[in-house]
Amino acid sequence: MKFDAIIVAGGRGSRLGGVSKPLLEHRGETLLEHSLNAVRDAQAIAVVGGHALAEVVTKYMETAPDSQRVLITREYPSYAGPAAAVAAGRTALDDGPDDESAQQQNVASELTVVLASDLLDPGPVVAALLHATRHPADGIEAWVPQDGSGVLQTLSCAVLTEPLRQAIDQAAEPRGSLENASMMRLLATVQMERLKVPDADFSDIDTPGDAGRHGIAVANDH
Repeated sequence: MKFDAIIVAGGRGSRLGGVSKPLLEHRGETLLEHSLNAVRDAQAIAVVGGHALAEVVTKYMETAPDSQRVLITREYPSYAGPAAAVAAGRTALDDGPDDESAQQQNVASELTVVLASDLLDPGPVVAALLHATRHPADGIEAWVPQDGSGVLQTLSCAVLTEPLRQAIDQAAEPRGSLENASMMRLLATVQMERLKVPDADFSDIDTPGDAGRHGIAVANDH
């Protein structure tokens, strides 16, 4: 199944002193690079985050598949939360490129993979999601992994694109905004399957201590 990807990369990183978590380096690459590489087979990718991510995205585009569209966008207002970020990413992908000939080729994939940008090893998570979508159970519209403790990891999921669009519209009511809305609110109307992915690493890099445990250096000037 062809898929689009939305990489959520716009957090404040406040407990890391304001450092951009997607730009932390792990095993020679930034966490954002790990995320981009994990969804390399996507038809189109929206990275939702600040301008500081542009250099990493540009570097990725040098080796990206020729037919793949990659863009950076931002939720409104900035730091409005994960649901707002997903909505911004899907809207940007649906808006399509400015070039008229490219617009004619721009057809949204029927599946959208949502991926947090701060996973240490997102490849196995994406692989598990895509495997689950190959033979979906009747009525299932989304696949959300559980970590080893059974906690749902809603920021690393796969959702059929049309139900996702509808969920975005419904979750924004009645205020017309998804500001500060959670992913659970966004997915509330979507029929989901909970995937057990016990071997996937969903470690959070929220503090300098978390970073240190995984050999990630946090610059002192942050």
